[in-house]
Order: sequence, then structure tokens, then C-alpha cells
Amino acid sequence: MNSALFRKTILVFVGLFVCFEVVVTLRNFSVHLGDLQVYYDLSQNIIVYGLVPYHDFKLEYPPLAILTMLFPQLLCQIGETGFYGFIVFFALQNIVLGFYTGRVACKIANTFLEAPKVQEIHLIYWILWVISLPIFLFRYDAFVAFSTILVIYYVVKQSPVASGVWLAVGILAKLYPVIFVAPIVFYYFVNKQYRFLALFLGGVSVISVLTIVGMYFWAGEDVGSFLKYHQLRGIQLESLVGGWLVLWNKIGGTPLQTIANFGAIHLVTPLTISLLKVLSWGFAIAYLLVLGIIYAFFQKQNRVSTEMLLIAFGVVLLLFLVSNKVFSPQYLIWFLPIVPFLRPTIIYCFGVAFILTIAIYPGSYHRMVEMKLLWVVMLNVRNGLIFVMLMFGLYSMPFLNRFDINLKRKNIWESSKRIL
Repeated sequence: MNSALFRKTILVFVGLFVCFEVVVTLRNFSVHLGDLQVYYDLSQNIIVYGLVPYHDFKLEYPPLAILTMLFPQLLCQIGETGFYGFIVFFALQNIVLGFYTGRVACKIANTFLEAPKVQEIHLIYWILWVISLPIFLFRYDAFVAFSTILVIYYVVKQSPVASGVWLAVGILAKLYPVIFVAPIVFYYFVNKQYRFLALFLGGVSVISVLTIVGMYFWAGEDVGSFLKYHQLRGIQLESLVGGWLVLWNKIGGTPLQTIANFGAIHLVTPLTISLLKVLSWGFAIAYLLVLGIIYAFFQKQNRVSTEMLLIAFGVVLLLFLVSNKVFSPQYLIWFLPIVPFLRPTIIYCFGVAFILTIAIYPGSYHRMVEMKLLWVVMLNVRNGLIFVMLMFGLYSMPFLNRFDINLKRKNIWESSKRIL
């Protein structure tokens, strides 16, 4: 199959999948209403009633997550559209964020790739973005994905303060971008850009301190209550470990029960407490080991390139996903702006993983909660693909390859003949 025919085949498949997405979204839209209602109530409490988050009402999100909900609520109040109007405005806001995320990704590609390769990055992003829409439109994670690609963009454009500012914004909106601090520090350190390193850390620190101090004076000492919320969460059904536990239960292993709390389905088993401790320490150890590999990868090259930094971002994010006790469907949105730059195998795995995710949620989530065997298998295949992506991400590093890879990107359509 030549590359032109393969491209047309992919586009036809995506078109058919969009039809499936429309049916699934309309038929099972109720699964989104819980989160959207939280967004609506939260922003309404602030704009309409003048309440203070954390102090006057509980808030499970970090402080800057609030920003993603205020503008749709403001439009909602101006137009007097109510809850469903808020949903429309929120989805439109995410479409704009998705569009500009793609634009920024292309600008990054322009700095180190030739025009045909940039077009390929553009096409891959939009295909994956279309696949993600049933989830992307209705979660504020779209904003954090946008802030992440801006972090990389400003690193590449030699604007370390702006990069630090946007990283702080991402951390204060969703927490997980804190894992990107170390790869960027390594990037500046290995490239001997010590002044840029100081400016980057200054940008992160100043925005973080100003936000935390400002929220403290506004909301008081309750501002940190969202951290306790996350600490109290158990093993989520869709996590890597959760999928293993359910599958083991299906074949006669440990007994388990499900409990709905913290806005998700969690598992209760005799192993839960022990596994939570293992996950907590396991991630910390694995993260340090991976950082060691990344640093060795960077040091082996005389100069850290943009593509090397993108690989590092992808690896630490994949590690976070596979080792976390929680793996909500929207977490895949975090990876969306990074994956088009990675090797073809990772792109294919990500596409299939997102399709399986949508088939589960919002596809037939009630069957997943009922732990029907087919859905349990789909979940574990999805999680397995994420793990495979992590392995290929590590394999992309010359430190593990025993030979230097060619950092000039191959054409994904030509590579389709030999996926591995």
C-alpha cells in the first residue's frame, strides 16, 4: 500500500469514526453532565453569588482551574442561557484551545523540520484531535494541554521566562505538569544555558508564589484542601492497576467491590491499601530512574535538540499515566500535543488507545462499571498500549538503543509498511 493510498484509508476511517462519535456522544451525553455541572456550579458561585472558592464552598481542583470555567459562565449570564448554554460555550472554548494548540505545535515543528514533515505533524494532530472530541470538548484538560505546548514553544523560542510562567499556570491548573520541570532543567543545563535556566525557574517560582499567596489572602488556609482530596482517592477502575485487579477478579482472583466517590468509580479490595503504598513509592522511584535515563540521553548528545526534549516530555508523561492510581479518560488529552512528534509506533498506539477509551467512555461506561468481560479486556488492552508507548518512548533514546538514532523524522506514511 503506497503512502497516498494509506493516507486516504486513514482519513476515510476517521470520517467513519466521527459518525460513530456523534452517535455515541448524543446517546450517552449524560455521562458528561456530572463534571459539567460541577464546572457550572463552581463558576456560578463565584460570578453570580460572589462566593470564595475553598472557603465558602469545597473545590476539588487547583486554583487556576477556575479560569477555564469563568468565561463560559460569563457568556452564559450575559445570554441568560442556563446550564445547557454553559455547555455550548465551554465546548466552543475548548474548540478554540484545540485549534491554537495545533497551531503552536506546527510552529514548533517549523523550527526543526522541513515543510512536508510539518504538514505531516499538522495532519496527525488534527486526526487525533478529531478522534478525541467526545472527551476533549467537555473537560478543562484542553486548557492544560494548550499550556503544555506553550511551555515547549517558549523553550524553543528562547523565552525561558514565558516558558516558566506557562508551566506554573499548568501546574496550578492540574498539578501534573510539575513532572516537566526536571526535563527542562536538564535541557538548559546540558546546553549550558545557565542564565536561561535561572530565568525559567524564576518564571515558575514567581507565578506559583503570587498565585498561592493571592489565593491564601482570598480564601484563607483552606486553599490547599484540594490536595487532601487527591490524597484520599483510592484505585480508580480505569487505572493500569485497576484494570489488572478487575481482570484478576474475572478469572477467579481477589474479590473486589466498586464504590462511587470523588466523581469516579474506585475499587475496594483486600490489597487496596498495600497497592496504594506501592504505587506511591513505585512512581517516585521509577520517575527518578527515568530522569536519570533522560539526563544520560541528553548528556550523550553534545546539544539537546527540540525533538529530544519532546521525547523526554512524552516519556515522563507516559510514566505518570501508567503508574498513577487514577487514570480518567481525559488524561489522554494531556498527551495530544506531544504525540505527533514521536515515533510512528507510538502514534498508532495512541490512536488505538483513544478509540478504545471512547468505546468505553462515553461509549458504554455502564458496562465497564458492571465489569463485563469484553469491556474489561478493552480496558486492559488500552492500558497495555499506554505501557507499550512508554517502552517505545524509552527505546527512542540512544542511551538505551546502543546506537544513535537519526533524529530526522521519518515519514509516518512510509513507515506504515513497517510499523515496528
